[in-house]
Amino acid sequence: MVIEINRKRAIFIIKQIWFADFPYDVKGVAQVIFTYCKNKIDIPGFNCVEGITFVIDLNQDLDKIWNNMGKSSCRYEIRRAEKEGIKIIIDQKFEDFIKMNKLFAKTKGLRESNITVQFMKKYGTLFLAELDGKIMGGQFYLKDKNNMRLLLAPSKRLNVDKKNSILVGMGNRLMIWEAIKHAKAQGIKEFDFGGYYSGGGGAETLNTASLFKQSFGGRVVSYYIYQKYYSNVYKFLSSLKQKI
Repeated sequence: MVIEINRKRAIFIIKQIWFADFPYDVKGVAQVIFTYCKNKIDIPGFNCVEGITFVIDLNQDLDKIWNNMGKSSCRYEIRRAEKEGIKIIIDQKFEDFIKMNKLFAKTKGLRESNITVQFMKKYGTLFLAELDGKIMGGQFYLKDKNNMRLLLAPSKRLNVDKKNSILVGMGNRLMIWEAIKHAKAQGIKEFDFGGYYSGGGGAETLNTASLFKQSFGGRVVSYYIYQKYYSNVYKFLSSLKQKI
């Protein structure tokens, strides 16, 4: 099963397709983007870009997945989060998540996401970490019957003091663990952390986000983004916008 999302830009329709095995032609759109294909193929008219991500195979026993996680960097922090009283709630308080995501993007100088409550309810699952009823962080995952992929992970770590920032970090790890268990219980086969930075150019140095993901004991895999324009006018306008 794939996720198909239509977006409209002026008079043009852009279709985004997640989790397809291979790209294919579609009708009635100005552009199609296959955001996450696991297989590489040469197909006329499509541009292909390779990326890498970090995944956990959910066909493994849950105990094995747990034991593959870093003892001090991951399992200990998850247990600490539970002892501190951090709770994980699922598919609740969508509006609060959107507000937090806007603040997180603004603080980090990122482009604001236009994600909506309707989008989240239709295409994925939302996890929130709370302490004493106050939201500390959230993670929204896209999912189909075989894949669960992290799309957004805002938190309040940049807007709190050092002590609370540490608690937010614990909550983030606990959310991922609960998301893994949730996905496995639903028969999903692969848990995807939503990208990975290898250091580039063969360098061994990883950034903080990649080291965080690595502590969960998964593996690095390639994926492919394919896109094709069906409207030359839209293609021209898109290239013009990029130049500006």
